[in-house]
Amino acid sequence: MKSKKENILIVDDNYDMLELLHRNLKAQNFHTYKASSVKEAIDILKFSSVDLLITDLQMPGINGIELVKYVDEHFPAIPKLVITGFPSVDSAIEAVKSGALDYLAKPFTNDELKKAVQNLIVSKENAKNNNEEVASSSGKITEYAGIVGKSQQIVQLVDLIQRVKDNRATVLIQGESGTGKELVARAIHYEGVFSSKPFVVVNCGAIPESLMESELFGYVKGAFTGANETRDGFFQAAAGGTIFLDEIGTAPLAVQTRLLRVLQEKEVSMVGSQKTQKIELRIIAATNNDLYEMSNKGAFREDLYYRLNVVNIETPPLRNRRSDIKLLIITFLNKYSVEYNKPQITISAKAVSVLMRHSWPGNVRELENVIQRMIIMSGDQIEVADVPEYLKFPMPFEKEEFKSLKDIEKAHILKVLSVVENNKTRAAEILQIDRKTLRQKLEK
Repeated sequence: MKSKKENILIVDDNYDMLELLHRNLKAQNFHTYKASSVKEAIDILKFSSVDLLITDLQMPGINGIELVKYVDEHFPAIPKLVITGFPSVDSAIEAVKSGALDYLAKPFTNDELKKAVQNLIVSKENAKNNNEEVASSSGKITEYAGIVGKSQQIVQLVDLIQRVKDNRATVLIQGESGTGKELVARAIHYEGVFSSKPFVVVNCGAIPESLMESELFGYVKGAFTGANETRDGFFQAAAGGTIFLDEIGTAPLAVQTRLLRVLQEKEVSMVGSQKTQKIELRIIAATNNDLYEMSNKGAFREDLYYRLNVVNIETPPLRNRRSDIKLLIITFLNKYSVEYNKPQITISAKAVSVLMRHSWPGNVRELENVIQRMIIMSGDQIEVADVPEYLKFPMPFEKEEFKSLKDIEKAHILKVLSVVENNKTRAAEILQIDRKTLRQKLEK
């Protein structure tokens, strides 16, 4: 015998079918919620404890397959039973692929419904200990100076790094934000023959324009108000090694002119001094802007662009090397398990499939932040429930018209009352108000 009444959500746009399922399930000692649309169903899921979803496939607007996909990721513990009046092999396969655990074709008998529901309730209890871990990745894996992957793009990237690491050729790294441009610059320096020399990182976008020249090239005492002593700049600090100019596209034109002289003459002059200093170093610049397009518009010096672009390296976006995502997930799991002093954390195959589907506009940096967050928030294994909501399957609701706060409140209260079958005590708890306040709002 069941120790409690399981809550079953029934979704069907046909009122007669809703009532039929409600009566049958009630006779089996189940409690039911009824929804005639996907949107109504999602509201119930958000406000109620649901143990099983039964949904029709063919519904106007958003269909049952979309609902199954949504529930599979946002409410992964809820088993799903699909029913339809238009049975076909293709629709059955699609439903199962979307996350449904069983499939009933109309018309079905009471016994068939009872058996399907009981099997799914049992499967929910058994599922707790049956989570899959990530399968080991096949294929040759490249691990080089913190760069991890097995895609052709990563193989080519590492090959290019190895070709330039032992000379002082100027390198321009271009790529979207979060693709690892600084990681590539560090690999070029620390894997090469100049690794014992300084590696100086300069974020050009973080330095105010008024200070950039003095920060880059240094200044002599008295060069400007507050220059109480002579001080070297980043270029002098990087002598013999590598200077990495990140976000070079943000450098003002005056600084670009000075950089051009450094590249042409291999010398720098401090702010406030007429003397020049010979300097030997490697310049690596990086940008997520199109410097060629900027030069055509006059926003970046064309001659400087060609001086910087001796060796061009493109860091590929993560969406173009999807075969590397699983490897990166494992890498970050290992990294942050150690950093946060947690036991080796694993991740379920379903959670990986959700991460694999995302387009990752923030690239590797976004993926690393997501893994880091999930490790902090999860237990020993990361499940779909631990994946941030924005990565899960979205429901494409049409944009609603703007309403007054009074109308929104009224609709919300009535919706909650409907979900809890007019139980005002339970409704007040969900709304986090007392029964007196609820009664006053209902009277209005």
